[in-house]
Amino acid sequence: MKLILFILLNIILYTGNISAQQDSSGNYYNPGLNDLVNSALNSNSKLLPIEYEKKILSANISSVNKQSSPMLQFMVDLLPVDFSNAGEYSVTYSQPLKLFGKLDEQERLARIKSGKPLLEKRELEIELVRSVKENYFMLSLNEKLSEFNKEFQKIMKSISSSIEIQYSTGKGNQYEILKSNNELQKLLLEEIDLRNIRKIFINNLSTLSNEQLSENFKTKNIDILLKIDPPVLDSAVLIKDMNSNNIEFQYLEQLNKENISEKNIAELERKPDLELMSGYKYMSDSKENFLLFSVLIDLPFMPWNSKRIDAMLTEKLLMEKKISAEYRSLETNLGNELRNNIVKINSSLEKINYIRSILIPQTEQVFKSSLISYETSSAGFIDLLDTYRELRENNQMLFKEEIEYLISVSELEKLTGKQILTIN
Repeated sequence: MKLILFILLNIILYTGNISAQQDSSGNYYNPGLNDLVNSALNSNSKLLPIEYEKKILSANISSVNKQSSPMLQFMVDLLPVDFSNAGEYSVTYSQPLKLFGKLDEQERLARIKSGKPLLEKRELEIELVRSVKENYFMLSLNEKLSEFNKEFQKIMKSISSSIEIQYSTGKGNQYEILKSNNELQKLLLEEIDLRNIRKIFINNLSTLSNEQLSENFKTKNIDILLKIDPPVLDSAVLIKDMNSNNIEFQYLEQLNKENISEKNIAELERKPDLELMSGYKYMSDSKENFLLFSVLIDLPFMPWNSKRIDAMLTEKLLMEKKISAEYRSLETNLGNELRNNIVKINSSLEKINYIRSILIPQTEQVFKSSLISYETSSAGFIDLLDTYRELRENNQMLFKEEIEYLISVSELEKLTGKQILTIN
């Protein structure tokens, strides 16, 4: 029994150093985090529709910067009902013309709109990076909890066997057997849950990266990321990065450009369009041939049309003010979210340091004291089990807080549009 408890103590003291490293002898593809991120950015299934949308909008540019198609008209006129003569025949060719840079402005608007898929792609890339990291980090946590679960199962099985042997010799306690078996059953249930959650994370990573990941896939180098010095988070610098790179600001800039171009088009509506027409006419009764020419001019200055244009311009001016207000609101809200995220990250670091340097060492001391008391029969097995469970829970708390820190950093990266932590 003393040997088992000694093994138990050694396992506990070093469990915090367990890392889910990939076995170098594995013969399956086990990409790292950067590999998965790069694969997601290059081959995620959501990227292809955006590429087609970009091509569609780019093709639309050539359809809006051209004059309207001309029209050829053939007409028979003044044809008597009794067909006493052949009547008159005319052929006309007409061409509508948009002047004063209207086509140039429509082309400019089409080019501006063709840039929207680039923003959608950028937004998708940022979300893919965040999703891949979050699932990768959660998978790492799952691996650590699974390792802890397996180690504890081995310990509980050994302890249960030892207690059963003592009970068979009349020295053990049936309650301790039941308690240890119940603890083992909880671990088996936890193992089922961890195993199925692991499959979900691997499936998510496979879908995001478009990679066929094995069920044996494991994370790597997470411990290295946690051991490096945490980055200095300067809120002023990060807010500046956010204003430059955050995709929501870029969407508002895109919307503002579209609105300005649409306002220019509305203003050009005050300029008249022309339609030129030329033709040939033959009059059968006089047997003479004639040429005809005409110029048609729009009258946009008419009161009802002028009011329509004024309403369009008013709408665009109000939209400009709305975009400006949304920009200021977004700047305020995202700035607040960024500062809260920094507080959350710093809080995680503070808790991590506290758990590592104070809580776990104290819990280890309590466990050692409980172990000595148990060996000297001054404390029961249940007391020992409670102190060990508390130590195990504190180590799990440390693992979860470390992953929460990494996820919070990835959320900050999404806000600023800039990578803060790198890992291979």
